[in-house]
Amino acid sequence: MYRRHLTLLLSVMLCALCHGAVPVRYRVSGAAGGVLRGSIIENWIGSRPVLGGEVAVEFLPTGRLESLQWYNNASIGVAFSVLDLTNSQILGQAYTPYAYLNVPFVRLPHFVFGIRPGLGLAFVSKNYYNTVPPELKYVPGSIQYPVSNGGSGSYTNAYFSTALYFDFPIRKGFSVNLTAGWYHISNGSIRQPNSGFNMLNAQLGVTYQPQAEGYKAPESKVPRGLYDGKRWDVEISVSGGARQAYFADRKTFGIAAIGVSAHYRPWSIFKIGGGVDVFYDGYYRSVCDEFASQQNVPITYFSKTYLKESKIENCFRVGVSIQPEFVIGKLTIGLHAGVYLYDPIKNLEPYNDAKSAGGKLNRSIFYRYDVSKAGVEQDGWLYTHVVLKYRITKHWFVQAGAKSHFAKVEFFDFGTGIAF
Repeated sequence: MYRRHLTLLLSVMLCALCHGAVPVRYRVSGAAGGVLRGSIIENWIGSRPVLGGEVAVEFLPTGRLESLQWYNNASIGVAFSVLDLTNSQILGQAYTPYAYLNVPFVRLPHFVFGIRPGLGLAFVSKNYYNTVPPELKYVPGSIQYPVSNGGSGSYTNAYFSTALYFDFPIRKGFSVNLTAGWYHISNGSIRQPNSGFNMLNAQLGVTYQPQAEGYKAPESKVPRGLYDGKRWDVEISVSGGARQAYFADRKTFGIAAIGVSAHYRPWSIFKIGGGVDVFYDGYYRSVCDEFASQQNVPITYFSKTYLKESKIENCFRVGVSIQPEFVIGKLTIGLHAGVYLYDPIKNLEPYNDAKSAGGKLNRSIFYRYDVSKAGVEQDGWLYTHVVLKYRITKHWFVQAGAKSHFAKVEFFDFGTGIAF
């Protein structure tokens, strides 16, 4: 399967080179870095660094997508990377086809500096279910067994990247490039276990642009017109999905999100606003195994939250968020950060503290907690929601999102919305 992905990408690159349909350049890079400790159990991380390589094709601006000219002539890239995750026997390799943007901040004759956000898929060769001994596969606590991969419970995962890149043109059509940034692999808790992998990686490579002599980049444009001619908009969105809380009980719970927001658009490429978010997570209707005598409610072995009663109100959280959003034509990328105003489970996490206090920690909206363990032992008062929205019509859009507590993804959600 992974070889087919690489063959397909190389075929596309070769086709573009042979036919010259659009101006492109090709990048080949070596990668090295490390998995951030703390996101998974120390014994799972090998002594070697993350090592790998990447091939990519970048489609240069032609003026057809005017919104890319608004971003200082950004280019679109498609890449395929192979990464060895420090421990071949337990963590294995990740194969990542993904798309990205090159957004230059500084562009000089012999120096280009910018940001490279990316999104795609990560197919991992090792996960929990093909590394744990069969007799321990669904035994509570066995996730910490040193020969099992607790980082991922599925072969297929999402892949996120945010990196800075430096390009050094050395002659017409050739350049040396350096990239460094944060890379994340997660399945959004669709299947547990899902500690995920947070990596800090660097890449060093070369770029070749065929027919560079004949290519002339379009002029960067200062955005003037607006997509719908309005400075303000109001959006209402509804989304949903599913997630698991613990590998040993194999239970899947429904999730949902409703958002109402308003944004001001000072430039065509950027909006800023805020909104009210309502989240539903069906897991919090369950109780932990300590209270299994109550057979009339769902039971889970998971004990991050001190849930001794099945209450529907525990499933809802309400927050307010600030919402900067970047607009690329009909595509909008939102980076939302919010604070919970209504959070009935904040006094029930972490489990041991809540149990000692009888489930009455009496926390206010803001309280001290260990941010390095956000999403693992407790969620805390801060949440983030990365949202991709695509306008189908002037007023109707579809969206996909990832809600998290710092670097721990709680769930993926998919839905639709309307804009006024």
